[in-house]
Amino acid sequence: MLVRFPLFQLCVPYGKNPPTKQGIDYFPMDVGFFSDVKIRKISRACGSQSASILICLLCNIYKDEGYYIVWDEDLPFVIADIVGVSEGAVKEVLIKALQVGFFDNTLYEKYHVLTSFGIQKRFLLATYKRKETELIPEYMINDVNNSINDGINSINDVNNEQSKVKVKRKKSISPSPPLKGGGRKKSEPKEINSKARFLFEEYFRKTFSNSYYWTAKDAGAMSQLLNKLKFQREQKQMDVSDDSLLYALQYLLSSIKEGWIFDNFSVTNINSKFNEIISQARNGSNRKTDTEPDKSSAGIQSIVFGK
Repeated sequence: MLVRFPLFQLCVPYGKNPPTKQGIDYFPMDVGFFSDVKIRKISRACGSQSASILICLLCNIYKDEGYYIVWDEDLPFVIADIVGVSEGAVKEVLIKALQVGFFDNTLYEKYHVLTSFGIQKRFLLATYKRKETELIPEYMINDVNNSINDGINSINDVNNEQSKVKVKRKKSISPSPPLKGGGRKKSEPKEINSKARFLFEEYFRKTFSNSYYWTAKDAGAMSQLLNKLKFQREQKQMDVSDDSLLYALQYLLSSIKEGWIFDNFSVTNINSKFNEIISQARNGSNRKTDTEPDKSSAGIQSIVFGK
């Protein structure tokens, strides 16, 4: 199927020539990358290693497909192994990156791909002179083509040879990623509970070096716990989207550093002692650790209560 883009004369080649390289060898990075508010929010929430994780993700995006990458079960390990962090740290960065808009959340929810307007714009600008470039229309952000058209229209007036873009039809959707999305149709309570379970199990494994035995009782307790977090945030007119609630849950878990609840760490106990945990956070009795930046009692209060 042929689709006509504003800048490119689209056609499907007959295969006489060898396939054109899809990714690119290098990409431009803004000098204000580290001062960008999105990067600062991610670093504040997930630690100083966040920037390295994001840059590694960008390198893999541009190197392989050029303008997107599929978030699958292997990608967290690949990034973690390269950067030298845990897979849990990579997943935490992804949650926050989607929340602040570093990656396009709509395309992630629908197709489990990581991309953005900026990524696609840079890729198309870098490859507009190619004889052939493959694009999957479903993964493209609509405004990108108009932006490219405005930016290099004058170049096309000088260069008579136009690029040819081979449009690929999207194949079946890949399996559900660990943290977000899912192959099933959206069912808000079940979906967020599934994400919360994964987040809790990852935190438990990282903290106690052991696997957590999940039961039906835990599922019910997690649902109640999420509702309590939602209620507290609603009282302060804070965001209660799935990502925000998961973010608050992550902070809540990290606030438990000692005492009976820590020694008997479980979903049911945390749910039953929720008011006690929050009270301790308000009184400043929780400790900050080296591995959890900004996880102090003040941090817990700001995430759950807004102050």
